[in-house]
Amino acid sequence: MFPWQDILLLIFRGTLGVFFEPMFWMILALVSYQYWQLQRTQIKLFGVYGFTLRKQIMLAVIYGCLGGMIGSFLLTVVGVTLNQLGLKYIWPVAFLLMMINMRFLCFAYAGGLVAISSTVLGWPEVNVPQVLTLVAILHITEAILIFISGRYSSVPLILKQQDGRIVGAFNLQNFWPLPLVLLGVVPIAGTEAPTGIIKMPEWWPILKMAMEPPEGYTWLYGMLPVVAALGYTDMAITSLPATRRRSSAIHLAGYSIVLLVMALLSAKYHWLQIFAAVLSPLGHEFLIQRDNKHENQGIPRFVPPEQGVMILDTVPDSPARKIDLRPGDIILKLGGMTVNGSYELANAISFAENQFSLEIKRDGQVLQQETRFVNGERRLGVILVPEGYEENYMEMVTERFGLFDYLASKWRRLKGR
Repeated sequence: MFPWQDILLLIFRGTLGVFFEPMFWMILALVSYQYWQLQRTQIKLFGVYGFTLRKQIMLAVIYGCLGGMIGSFLLTVVGVTLNQLGLKYIWPVAFLLMMINMRFLCFAYAGGLVAISSTVLGWPEVNVPQVLTLVAILHITEAILIFISGRYSSVPLILKQQDGRIVGAFNLQNFWPLPLVLLGVVPIAGTEAPTGIIKMPEWWPILKMAMEPPEGYTWLYGMLPVVAALGYTDMAITSLPATRRRSSAIHLAGYSIVLLVMALLSAKYHWLQIFAAVLSPLGHEFLIQRDNKHENQGIPRFVPPEQGVMILDTVPDSPARKIDLRPGDIILKLGGMTVNGSYELANAISFAENQFSLEIKRDGQVLQQETRFVNGERRLGVILVPEGYEENYMEMVTERFGLFDYLASKWRRLKGR
């Protein structure tokens, strides 16, 4: 029987130990900077922000630790070890790909390319099934985190599309510091395991070591803390943020499970390794291109309705947030007054009683809500979809945002002086 309770306890202790690693705090600082940048964007566009920076960082750490424990447990069950992953090759490839495009800083691309090179050329010498299993399990972990992360990471935007139309949208971004506890192996003298260690079942590990221990030695597995990070970036233009997030998580999980099955099978059927290695980068890229095409070419979701005013987002500690008004809700009446634009909504708020009623339309159904102003402030706390004449907006571009692009732009500026 698999000693899952003992393994989870070791993983939990290892996760706590990561908090004493300087690298964890460096990654958390980078995560904090990214959320600070998102908050600045909200303030520039709307004058308010959706969630405090402190709450975003706290949730990132909580979700990151949860994801790290899930990923560590799955990697342990399979038997992925640090010894044969070839991280010294994968990381340089990842940084080189980052110079082309920031989104290529992903193990699906770097790990896949290293696996392809190892399979076709025989270099570098890595355990291809273990590399691809690591990629698959990290993306399964990411899919889980995307699915369970709430609206705190959905940043409302005023977006100018390539056809010139100004619409509402959401920038979906998450960054998680990921404490991992990975297996490492060392040879020990003798064939009997020393006392005081956890006894593993005969079938474990699923992925066996691709090399034999020296004569008279046996492999001893240990658990080592490793600091990593995960990030998720997406746009919700044609769908609600929660719907878009669920769809992305399901698609990513499907890709990851297929890759995991192929990686495990390739340990037994060597000819499958090249197909699994190619699936790693190409499958990931296919998902991104497919989802982006759907959002960019579909019908925008957050545009002014025929009647009422549509909510893009709500502000914390406001009457709208307290009664759970959501993105896409349409306000038809406030305090009995019909509203068909931002000016009419402001007028209705100015004449409303301290406690007032709201008539809203959600998913085709008309609902009645009762609420009141907070602390005497005549503020509903809603961000409306753009009406088309806004001066501050984000614009859709096709730049790659890689290091090469950054250096090229700096060089052009220097030449222009």
